[in-house]
Amino acid sequence: MMNVHDVRRFDVVVVGSGVSGSAAAMSAARAGARVALLEKLDTFGGSAALSAGMFWTAPDLDAYQKRIPLGDVRLGARLIEDFPEALAELRASGAHVAAEPQLDIMSFGIGYSTDIKAILSWCRDEVVAVGGETRAGASVVDLVHEGPRVAGVLVRENDGRLVRYDADAVVLTTGGFQGASDELTRYIGPNADRLLLRSNPGSVGDGLRLARGAGAGGTKAMSTFYGHLIGYPVKRFEPEDYLPLSQYYSGSTVLVNLRGERFVDETQGDELLNQALTFQPDARGILLFDHRVRSTEGTEEPFPGLGVTDRYANAVEAGATHAEAGTLTELIDAVAAWGIDGENLAATLDRYEAAVASGGGVARGVLVAPTARAPQTGPFYALMVQPSITFTFGGIRTDERGQALDADGRPVPGLYAAGADVGGLSNYGYAGGIAPGYITGRWAGASAARTTGYEGSAAAAALSAG
Repeated sequence: MMNVHDVRRFDVVVVGSGVSGSAAAMSAARAGARVALLEKLDTFGGSAALSAGMFWTAPDLDAYQKRIPLGDVRLGARLIEDFPEALAELRASGAHVAAEPQLDIMSFGIGYSTDIKAILSWCRDEVVAVGGETRAGASVVDLVHEGPRVAGVLVRENDGRLVRYDADAVVLTTGGFQGASDELTRYIGPNADRLLLRSNPGSVGDGLRLARGAGAGGTKAMSTFYGHLIGYPVKRFEPEDYLPLSQYYSGSTVLVNLRGERFVDETQGDELLNQALTFQPDARGILLFDHRVRSTEGTEEPFPGLGVTDRYANAVEAGATHAEAGTLTELIDAVAAWGIDGENLAATLDRYEAAVASGGGVARGVLVAPTARAPQTGPFYALMVQPSITFTFGGIRTDERGQALDADGRPVPGLYAAGADVGGLSNYGYAGGIAPGYITGRWAGASAARTTGYEGSAAAAALSAG
C-alpha cells in the first residue's frame, strides 16, 4: 500500500497545464470552484507553449466535414459554434490577439495569431486569484475512486512524496500519447516508433491510461495524428527547431518514397503527407521541387508567427540529405546516388508531368490533382524527409460537454477530459490545436464545476449545458 504524506481538498483537479488544461482550470475557477491545476513537468504550458499560437479551426461545419469526413460531428459542430465566444474571451484577457483573421490555414481553416504564452499565464493567474492552486512537478500516478465515482488523484511530487488530492471532479488534459513509443506502435502500426517527437516530452498517454482505469471508452482516430515533415537526418531537434525545420510547403512538391514512387496526392497538405509517409519503407521520403516553389511557398509564412525563412536551407543546415541541380535529369542522377532507383524515379516524374499537363488524373495509380504543378523552373532541389508527431488524434471518449463516457456511452461519474486527450475531433484531417484545446477545455472545466454544485455565471452554465 502506498504511503500518502498529505491530503488536500479541492472542488476540481485539472491534470495537465497545456492550453486545454489552462482553459479548463480557469473556466472551473470562474464558475466558483476551487481548482488545483497540476503539471508533471517542471514548467507550465505543455506543447501549447512551444507553438506559434495560431487560434484556428474550420470556418463552418461543411468545411469541417469536407476536410475531416471521419471526425466526430457532434464535437466539430460545437467547436465551431463556440469559436466566436472563445475568441471574444481571449480578446478580453488583454493578451495579444490579431485584429484580422488569417484565411485558408492548412488549406481550409480560419484563425487569429495570438500570444499563447500570455494566454496560458493569464489562465493560471485567474485560477490563483480566486484561491486555486497551480503546481508544477506534480505527476498524477492514479485516480482516487469512491465506488464508481472518480473522487480525486494521487500525485507524486518531485521530492518523491505522495499527496492525495480529493475532489468532486477531475479533468484530464495530458496532451495525448505521442511521447510513448509502445502506444504509438500499438495504435499507429509499423514505423510509428520512428516518428520524430515534435512535442513536449511529458505527453505519454497518462490521460488515456488513467481514464481507462476508471472505465472510460476509447474512440476512433487512434491511428492518426498531427505533425509535419522534417528533413532527414537532423543533427538536433529541440523545441526551438520545431517550427523552422517543418517543411510546410510540401503540398507544392512531388513526394516520393525510397523506391522513387509517389504514394499520395501531394496537394492534401503537409500534415496529411506527414501521416502517409509513416507507412512507407523506412518512414522516409524525398521532396522534389523547383526554384519557384523554394522562393515562394518554401519561404513564406504559412501563418503569422512562423516567420519568413528558407525552410529548405534550414533543413540543409540541420544536416538533411539534399541535392541541387540545373536540370531534372541531373537531379534524378544525384538522388540515384543515394540508392534510389533512378529509372523508376524518372518514370514517376514523367507520368506525373503528363498527368499535370492533362489537367490532373492518375499517374502510376496515384491521384494527381487538377491544381498540381510539375517542377519546371531551375534550379531543382531534392530533400530527404521524415515524419514527425506533435499530438495524437485518438483518445478518451467524451460527450460535447467534456464528460468522459464508458464504452457503452454512459458517463463516468466525476471524470472529464479535454484537448488532445479527447479522441475523434480530428481524424486524419486536422481541425486545429490551440483553438480546439482551449474550447474543449472550457467545456470540461465548466461541466466539472457544475458537478461540484457551482453554476457560476449564466455564460458558464450555458457552456456546461451545451
